[in-house]
This record gives sequence, structure tokens and C-alpha cells, in this order.
Amino acid sequence: MVLSHGYSPSHVIAARGIDPWTSCVEEKSDGDLTFEVFPSGQIASIKESLDALNNGLAGVSAIAIGYESARLPLNGVTMLPDMGGSVEEMAASYRAALESGPLADEMDGNGIHPVFNIMLPVYQIVSAVGPIDTLDAFKGKVIRSGGGAMNFTLQSVGASPSEIPSADMYVAMERKTVDATLSALSSVKPYKLDELVNAISSNGRFGTFATVFAMNKGIWDGLSSENQEAVTACGKEIETSLAAYLDEANTSLQEEFAAKGIEIYAFSDETLEAMDAKLGEVADSYIARLSERGLPAREAYDAYRMTLGR
Repeated sequence: MVLSHGYSPSHVIAARGIDPWTSCVEEKSDGDLTFEVFPSGQIASIKESLDALNNGLAGVSAIAIGYESARLPLNGVTMLPDMGGSVEEMAASYRAALESGPLADEMDGNGIHPVFNIMLPVYQIVSAVGPIDTLDAFKGKVIRSGGGAMNFTLQSVGASPSEIPSADMYVAMERKTVDATLSALSSVKPYKLDELVNAISSNGRFGTFATVFAMNKGIWDGLSSENQEAVTACGKEIETSLAAYLDEANTSLQEEFAAKGIEIYAFSDETLEAMDAKLGEVADSYIARLSERGLPAREAYDAYRMTLGR
């Protein structure tokens, strides 16, 4: 089976997620399921992953939700601010939301079956222009966004979002096209941003980025029940182990970057309170915009909040 994804082999999503999953499935299926892996966008870029599944170019692929706001808008609820703290909490909540309801229906409507989700640690401001540590400091700053709800998040605090694929972050920052990026710390080193940045926030609540590793639904439906069980069991196993790894790595990366001379700064309580008031508007904007398109945005939002116990 062809497996296509847009991540470099060293990226945590590939190294700790996709590659272990393929090994697990091959073992649990007794070699019945094997994979021909094409990483780094060799046959389809990150933005083309859903198309690759739909047109038969790939059987399984990693779909970046933020890049599919047109076709998977309801699943963008996962990237709103204040939708969980730890990766383990967010991954478990997204799995529950994908079992049934609006988010699951949207996946099905796009001809894909979710295998496991990858939630990155809550995004921080990774800056090449020093600390952006107050609401006033956000004004006039161009900050790279992964798209979807993150655009609203940045706009709410007064910044100008620039929707740029993760693979182009380095060049955009090097050329000073953007001043900073919203990013998980785990993505800083794979994209070599630590060569360019000089300040990273530590306690922002800017939401996260969600990726769903999915299989073409026709292929999924054609698997034996035993192989479906192997795919699902490995998905749950990798999802859980990757989430735990990312939570642990987030702390150690702060220490590593500080040792390199990058300033790790915390927003003051006063600034956090002011930002929370602004960020609270993002969910309302998200719901209103999708509701205008006739989508059950409020239902999706409430269902996801329920999985978080909120």
C-alpha cells in the first residue's frame, strides 16, 4: 500500500508517529499489510494529502487539518484556543470526537477513515524579532499561521497572519517576510528555526495544530476485520505514545533552546488575562463563519468541548 506524507524523515510526526505505525501494522497483520513509503512530499505535498487519498495516488497519508479548512472546516475546532492543555489530553479528546458526530461525519464525507491523530503541544510565539510579550507588541507584526482557526487567533491579538506551509517557514523568516511563527516547540529544530529565532514564549494559549493520519475509505472498507483491527490497535498505540513523548519533549526543548541563547519568556498574568479576553472571541468567530455556510459548527464545538470535560 502506498503511504505518502509531506514530512521529512527526521520530523517527529514521521519518526515517532508514521514510521512506528507502519512497523506495528506489518507485525500485527503478519505481513499481510505492507507499505511503500514516500516521505517529504515526494508524490504529494502536505497540502495535497487529501487529494492524494481521494484520487488513489496514496492509500494512507497525513492530513494537516489547518490546510484543509475548505473541506474539513468542522475539524478545525481542534485548533481553537483553550481546547486542552497537554498533548495527551488533546489527543484523547480528538479521538473521542472522531468516533461519531460532526467531525466523524465530515471525515466520512471526504472519503477517508481516520487512523490516528497527531496533536502538537500548544503553540507558542517563535520570534526572530525578540519577545512579543504584550498586546501592543503584537500590533504590526506579521506572524506565520498554519491556516484555519489560527488566522483568527492571530488577528484577535492584533497581529497579521500569513498562511505559509511549514516547509517554507525557514525561508519566510530568513527573508524577514514574517517576524515570527506560531509553532509547537517540537517543530522548531526539524525546520531549523533555532538558527534564526531569538525568543520563544512558554505559556501562551494559542491553540495547536492537528494532523489526522487517514486511510482511503474504500481501501479501509476492503480490509478484513482482522486487518482493520490491526490498523486501529496500532493507531491507538502510536497516538498515545507520541502524545506522551511530545509532552515530555516540550519541557526539555525549552531548556535546550535557552542554553543556545534563545530567550524563553513567559507572558505576565496581566497580559495573559488580556489575551484570553481577545482569544475568547475566536471561537465565536469560528462558529459564526461556519454557521453562515450552513455547517453544524455549534454542535461540533459543543461536542468537542464535551470530550474535554468542559
